[in-house]
Amino acid sequence: MMLYFLLLSALVGISSAAAPGFANGVTGGTGGATVYPTTLAQLRSYLCGSTDSRGYCTDNTARNIILNRSFDFRDSMGKTTERGCFHRNCNGKPGPSQVGLNFDNYCNGRTATSVTYDKAGRSGTILVGSNKTLLGSGNKGAIRGAGLMIKGGVSNIIIRNIAITDINPDVVWGGDGIDIDNSSRIWIDHCYFARIGRQMIAIGTKAVQWVTISFNEFDGKTGASATCDHRHYWVLLVLGAQDTVTIYGNYFHNSSGRGPQIGGSGTQHVHVVNNYFENLSSAGSLTAKVGASVLLEGNYYQTVTHPVYSSTTGGAIFGSYSDAGTCASYLGRNCIGNRAAKCNTNYMPANIAVLNVFKNYKKYLVNPMHGINVPSWVLANAGVGKL
Repeated sequence: MMLYFLLLSALVGISSAAAPGFANGVTGGTGGATVYPTTLAQLRSYLCGSTDSRGYCTDNTARNIILNRSFDFRDSMGKTTERGCFHRNCNGKPGPSQVGLNFDNYCNGRTATSVTYDKAGRSGTILVGSNKTLLGSGNKGAIRGAGLMIKGGVSNIIIRNIAITDINPDVVWGGDGIDIDNSSRIWIDHCYFARIGRQMIAIGTKAVQWVTISFNEFDGKTGASATCDHRHYWVLLVLGAQDTVTIYGNYFHNSSGRGPQIGGSGTQHVHVVNNYFENLSSAGSLTAKVGASVLLEGNYYQTVTHPVYSSTTGGAIFGSYSDAGTCASYLGRNCIGNRAAKCNTNYMPANIAVLNVFKNYKKYLVNPMHGINVPSWVLANAGVGKL
């Protein structure tokens, strides 16, 4: 009877949920077999059973992969040591610096050191194929030591209720939590990210469209960090050539940068709505660079040094600290203002050009709640075990 109840609960989680925002309509593995991996090899095979000569996943079979345990990839491929560098000289600050691998000339101008890291985090990334749902059961589903890779034109993927943690946390370029490039129709929901050396979620330079990142917890507490303060810098990067992304209902805390960083190449249309940002230092919250159009509404900032990191802003942002009636003629409703406490609130741009972009996406926009209600609502709903 208990086994039947667990199976029924998992199937309800697969079939009844609908993605908010840009990923609306994503079905994942609906209609396919439901499987329960028990080994690292099985998990890899169920997520991607075949690849081509380029290393791209060709497994398009609809499949629902249910995780009812933790899959720990650490030490599964051994460790290695190579020449790297310190990210920064911390000069006696509270936390030590991350070290980094010399990828893409990263170590130019930095102090050299040897770096030992777990190979699974860097070269053991887990490929995900089209038409897949990866769903955690209760609060048991976890992947440690290796991240997920979504690339090569795959589409229609749901990742829900999974903890992704402990990927070479002290090593820049030691691995990402979820890496997405040249893919579409992806929903990442109710996951937990912590102790990851590079990006918790990275959207690469090729087009990534129709994506929703919702109700996740991005936990920045760490040992060694890029900013020497026990806060993780590399949180969420949106960099694709032509991206459409919703960032909704997430809990970002104890980090120091890229939370999120949007733009720098290509074009990105991103709705950042009803997220709770807490205890963020340095450049902790939004950085919008050239190419980005960001509609920022209904978010709450608590003890955040820079709700918008103005010194590097090059993208277009529409946001305010009060209800923005200007939106009505573009979106058919007022925008909902952001709220802040114990923050630097001197910079919240209101670029009307953003509304001209988003008037074309009205059916994909989340209808936000007022920012004052966001902290308690996000804390009650974001993260694993809260479906």
